[in-house]
Amino acid sequence: MTETSIVNCSNISGMIQRTLNEVDSRLIDHGMRVAFLVSRLLEVQGIYDQKEKQDICFLALLHDVGAYKTEEIAQMVRFESENIWGHSIYGYLFLYYLSPLRKWADAVLFHHVSAEKLDRFTSDNKVLAQILNLADRVDLFLDQRGIEEREKLFDILNASRGRRFYSEVVDLFFEAEERYDLLECLDRGIGFEDVIENVDMKTEEADEYLKMMTFAIDFRSCHTVTHTITTTNISYLVAKLMGLDEERVRHVYYGAMLHDLGKIGIPVEILEFPGRLSNQAMAIMRTHVDITEKILGGVIDPVTAQIALRHHEKLNGSGYPKKLKAEQLSLEERIVAVADMVSALLGTRSYKESYPNEKVIAIIRQQADLGLVDSDVVDTMIEHFDEITDAVKMRCSPILRIYNGLNSEYERLMLQFQ
Repeated sequence: MTETSIVNCSNISGMIQRTLNEVDSRLIDHGMRVAFLVSRLLEVQGIYDQKEKQDICFLALLHDVGAYKTEEIAQMVRFESENIWGHSIYGYLFLYYLSPLRKWADAVLFHHVSAEKLDRFTSDNKVLAQILNLADRVDLFLDQRGIEEREKLFDILNASRGRRFYSEVVDLFFEAEERYDLLECLDRGIGFEDVIENVDMKTEEADEYLKMMTFAIDFRSCHTVTHTITTTNISYLVAKLMGLDEERVRHVYYGAMLHDLGKIGIPVEILEFPGRLSNQAMAIMRTHVDITEKILGGVIDPVTAQIALRHHEKLNGSGYPKKLKAEQLSLEERIVAVADMVSALLGTRSYKESYPNEKVIAIIRQQADLGLVDSDVVDTMIEHFDEITDAVKMRCSPILRIYNGLNSEYERLMLQFQ
């Protein structure tokens, strides 16, 4: 499914940034500004080629991808904070195992470690970790204190030489500030095109970033680890079995892959609530569709976007968010709606165990009989149920191994570094 331009070098960076913006309001556009600062320090440093600089800028954009815990974010946004391991370890593990950035990932692991403590660790990316550290702290200082206090910032950086930051990295910053007027640029506002003017990336690489973001969302809860990949593969297989051509199958595949991006903005306590949600909590849960629409940002093909955004609509108009009816819903959208339902029924949740196949089949048949979901899609799903679920289990196995491995590695690294 990689021979497509639905997700590509021109739209993946924006989607990543908008997804990260939903983690916490205190980190809005933080990754992009840090990536801008890093890009200019790399230009001054002059030791990396264009592809390496692009990869490192994506690393900087993603450096807080592990920041799920708002109690840790409260520490992260204090200028003087250091040695905050939780989100650094999560981010490192995601980037190492699930992105094209394995070579650089330990720079994220050590991006809150001071210069005087960094030499205790083994890494080929210590200077890069320090560049990321300095860029991260500079942006937070400016966000909290403003450009008017730039001289105070400069004093702090100079006083931090050899303690918080390598002196050579502080030198890089001052030379970049003189050459590019960094602080004024940030004060005026920047976009990702200011970080990397022309992103050069193969579609396969963009796919890897997209999958990493979906895993980062699904891995927030032990109950949703394989939800997106299950929904995507069920959707893909049903679409093929129903005879859709390759272009339509491609839209289904990516629509399913993108359908729950907005859950990054839903509190974990709602995602994992052990019972029926209150009306207020359900209203919050339902906003994940609106958040997904915001993340997609109008840069994804509208056919694919609608598939992603309509997976909770029902044929009789009782679904959400737009209460669309049968004549307004395409076959592709109906396929993903059923696939999402089957994935949820087969998976565990905080309030239920996985349902047996017979019960899943009975529920989706009832939904079709009530006119809520497409009967042809349900018929295809039921006719090929074992074939589809066996294939999906096989494709989910590597993800479960990665998830379990990430958790084990996280615990090991937390014990080691704390």
